[in-house]
Amino acid sequence: MFNKKSQNFRKRVDRSNKIARWVITLGGFGVVLSILLIFFFLVYQSVPLSFSASIDKLFSWSVRSSSNQILLTGTDKYKDLVYLLYRDGKIEFRSIKDGIVTKIDSIPLRHGEKITSASKGNLEGDIFSCGTDSGRIINAGIKMNEIYERNQRTIKSSVIIKDEFNTAGNGEELNQVVRKLSYSRNEDGYEFWAWIDENRIPFLRIYDADEEKNYEFNLGEYTNESKITALEVSHNGEKLIAGNQKGELFWFDLSYYNEIYFEGKWTAAQSEVTSLCFLIGDNSLVVGDQSGEISLWFPVRGINDKFKFTKIHSFRNHPSAITKIEASPRNRNFLTVDSEGNVHLNYSTTALTEYVFKPFENPVRTLTFSPKADGIVLIDDERRIGIYALYDPHPETTLHTLFGKVWYEGYEEPEFVWQSTGGSSEFEPKFSLVPLIFGTLKGTLYSMLFSIPLALLAAVYVSQFAPKKLTRFVKPTIEIMAALPSVVIGFLAGLYLSPLFEKNLMAVFLIMLMLPVFSLMGIIIWRFIPEDRRLLFPKGAELIFLVPVILLSFWFSSALSGSVENILFQGDIKQWMYNVLGVTYDQRNSLVVGIAMGFAVVPIIFTIAEDALSNVPQSLTSAALALGASKWQTVIRVVVPAAAGGIFAAVMLGLGRAIGETMIVLMATGNTPIMDLSPFNGFRAMSAAIAVEIPEAPVGGTLYRILFLTALLLFIFTFFLNSIAAWIGDRLRKKYARF
Repeated sequence: MFNKKSQNFRKRVDRSNKIARWVITLGGFGVVLSILLIFFFLVYQSVPLSFSASIDKLFSWSVRSSSNQILLTGTDKYKDLVYLLYRDGKIEFRSIKDGIVTKIDSIPLRHGEKITSASKGNLEGDIFSCGTDSGRIINAGIKMNEIYERNQRTIKSSVIIKDEFNTAGNGEELNQVVRKLSYSRNEDGYEFWAWIDENRIPFLRIYDADEEKNYEFNLGEYTNESKITALEVSHNGEKLIAGNQKGELFWFDLSYYNEIYFEGKWTAAQSEVTSLCFLIGDNSLVVGDQSGEISLWFPVRGINDKFKFTKIHSFRNHPSAITKIEASPRNRNFLTVDSEGNVHLNYSTTALTEYVFKPFENPVRTLTFSPKADGIVLIDDERRIGIYALYDPHPETTLHTLFGKVWYEGYEEPEFVWQSTGGSSEFEPKFSLVPLIFGTLKGTLYSMLFSIPLALLAAVYVSQFAPKKLTRFVKPTIEIMAALPSVVIGFLAGLYLSPLFEKNLMAVFLIMLMLPVFSLMGIIIWRFIPEDRRLLFPKGAELIFLVPVILLSFWFSSALSGSVENILFQGDIKQWMYNVLGVTYDQRNSLVVGIAMGFAVVPIIFTIAEDALSNVPQSLTSAALALGASKWQTVIRVVVPAAAGGIFAAVMLGLGRAIGETMIVLMATGNTPIMDLSPFNGFRAMSAAIAVEIPEAPVGGTLYRILFLTALLLFIFTFFLNSIAAWIGDRLRKKYARF
């Protein structure tokens, strides 16, 4: 009977052990699986950043016409209709899918008059101007409004003729052929026309919308009568660039509408300039020449604060002369076309040619982006029209733009810059992750400088020197600190500690100096007390003795700060640092973050280090003391080496906590992504960037995926750090296993 009960008991125990083993095993596998799933999800969200651009043909059809060339084209934002402007002034609206004509309109031309050049007035393409062989310039607008009836979309198209003028300026018909025309209308209603006549002389006309006046200029005197081959007015009407057959460019400032300023000229190409184009934002100028070279220029501040156009990038060369350059209305993509019909898709920030193709056997006559920049329309000399879908969701991201220095518009040199959003659609995204990585490491550095000495010395004291009663009080108190929410620490640091430090900066510096001095003096005074008298005090009384010494150092520093600041720093140490050292003091800075985040890290390092020190066998310390070693010698040469693995693990875990901290760095810094080790300014950490920007990032957009990439880097970094910590800790444990 007894044996049977014993056997049943053993079976129940074995069954319980098996269940427990399976539960623990499944739990372990579940943790590993969860980590892997997080990793693969981050990879899944980040990988599309590496996808290259693609251009796919949607529709293709031909227009039958005798010898009528198509000079201008455009589409509605849904890519349902395309309009075609012919040389004889006819404007056709056709269905993109099948090329069926839906409406025909026309530009009012005189008998025998032909359009020789046409130019859109803005990147949206809803207004344009055309020049004729009789010297007239006619302005018109295209309207393509969507109408919804019975859940179906219909595009209602129309042409609006606005006005016209004669390029001769006096109303006479001098048959001044408009060979090339550039037209722009800015947001304030000012209009700009620049054109070249049959003698390759450039002219300019400006309409002042406020005074309703026109100003006309002959620019030949500025170009030294050289033959101008290309010209372009910026979309905001502030710049005019003209190029000649020698490869020279002439820059005119049009900011003052009743007067123009010639800013100078420079050589941009070794052969004739054949095409010019301003990209969105009106800073970057793309230059194409006779040899097929493509370069990008924009103004850079130079000597005496004078701006000078500087060559920033070169792109993949074409095999023949550049004939057309078309800018995207949404980003810094642009298309370049050569005389053989080759088309290149380029992106200015990355300096990459993203896609190369030849749509037709014949040269391309005209081209355009769709209003949403998700499509391209190409038309060749034989009036064959191709409609293409453009897929290029993340053109601004490459390894170089993410981790290298990039020369952005408005900057004097290449820099690491993180600036994900701007105030307008013309903003150039800047997605360098280096400032975020730098900020993460900077915040970690200052927090560890504060927390490691404090936590380790506290762990040594509590485990080796403090009386048991004090240990039972101090250790749980510090461990409870770990439960304090980081948002509370960040709140106190940002709203209380930061203003306090700014107001009493001199006192803070003096405390950092006086506290060690006063503590050392207190220890020396304690040591001067005869040993027989010190033994009368209970164990741990030295700590109580130091409390008034520390308070005295705080009072002395505060009382002395005003006098020291007046004598040495002219009454304002922050202004002195700026004037003499060039250091700017920000209220929310790395010093505040280091102290605040240090308090969050101290409990982790202290707890693990104290456990490691306390678990050193008592026999080792007893043997060292028996051999005549002092208590400090025993701690330094026996206890600390024996607990080195645990101490290192404590520091690494604290480091991992500091790297991943979000709320403290979010609330206690200015979140400025700058690269400066100064403790008196802020930074932006990777975790803080994710927390701040992910709510505003469009799902699937470039910023959205870059934030996931940032999370992936943070994941890899902490995983690598923990792996290294485990490996080194294991090595240290093996090294001191003899203890």
